[in-house]
Amino acid sequence: MALVARREVRERARTKTFVIGTVVLALLPTAAIVVPTLLGDDDRRTEKVALVGDAPPELVAGIDAGLLPGVDIETSVVPDEGSARTALSDGDLDAAVIDGIRLVVGEGPPEDLVAFLREGVIRAGVADRLRASGIDDAGVAGILDQPPVVVDEVAPRRAVRDSNRPVAFVGLLFVYLMILGYGANIATAVLEEKTSRVSEVILGTVRPHQLLAGKVIGMGLLALTQVLVVGVACAVAALSVGSAIDIPPGSPLTFLAIAMWTVLGFSLYACAFAAAGATASRPEEVGSVTFPLTAVVMASYFASFAAIGEPNGGASRVLSFVPPMAPMTMLPRAAVGDVAPWEVPVSVALVLAFTYGLIKLAGRIYTGGILRTGGRVKLRDAWRGADR
Repeated sequence: MALVARREVRERARTKTFVIGTVVLALLPTAAIVVPTLLGDDDRRTEKVALVGDAPPELVAGIDAGLLPGVDIETSVVPDEGSARTALSDGDLDAAVIDGIRLVVGEGPPEDLVAFLREGVIRAGVADRLRASGIDDAGVAGILDQPPVVVDEVAPRRAVRDSNRPVAFVGLLFVYLMILGYGANIATAVLEEKTSRVSEVILGTVRPHQLLAGKVIGMGLLALTQVLVVGVACAVAALSVGSAIDIPPGSPLTFLAIAMWTVLGFSLYACAFAAAGATASRPEEVGSVTFPLTAVVMASYFASFAAIGEPNGGASRVLSFVPPMAPMTMLPRAAVGDVAPWEVPVSVALVLAFTYGLIKLAGRIYTGGILRTGGRVKLRDAWRGADR
């Protein structure tokens, strides 16, 4: 079995399809990360502020130091308040500071700009009072320069769950593409070896079920390799351009769940796709022999949308314990719903038990169909052929 898996990895990894596909899969998300960062202006904006009368030095110093994150403030001197109000009504200004004690803004001003200017005016007023009491500039600066208040946000449990919906959706898409894409590849690979009579040579040294298991393991390792290459490429791209990736609370456990259900889902369907490929005789038949499996995978994927929207609904709860659909329905339920502690282990156990039985069934069909040539093999004939 290990020998077959090594051969599968070695032979498939050298093909142009695998190499080009891996490069394309790595380049597309990398470009999606790098290009917007290089072409964008890092979301900075410019606000125009007028200073009327005596400008507080503390406020001007804060503006010059660029203390408002993500905002460039352009200041101008306006002779009087009337001119400032006219400019505000014309949309030429965003705010005006009058004599260092009042703030005039236009319609719908940015909240962060108003808060920043208000704080600057207050600091200037406090500084004036401190100086009036005999404190020198160094002492005033020491009093005003206090460390910022640390704010820790404790999100409600429901909010944390809701923030995992995008992660769960991406994870479902990943599981779906892995099962459907590599399942078809496995069926095609089995048919290629069957039609070229390579399988007959290999079966001279290994048993059919060992050939089936080795092929599935080999294709699984290739799939893992592509995923790691794409993941590393995206991480390097994000770090190289300084892209900030916002990971919602609770996502690490969701990532682990995605990895677990990907492995379980791939294992469940891979042997079935291999058995289906063994019953075909021509490449044109791969689509028809794998259609029932494809239909189940697609139905599971669409059912997962209901699990994301209503994770505790009756249909979602039932389908999360149906082994062929569990990998794509229990995942979103566990990520965004309130599942009981026993539900996930029971669902996993059912999937493992179903996978074991499916391996036995698929192994028999594979054994009865891999050496039969000359036309498409019916499942009944493949089942009976395994006894010969």
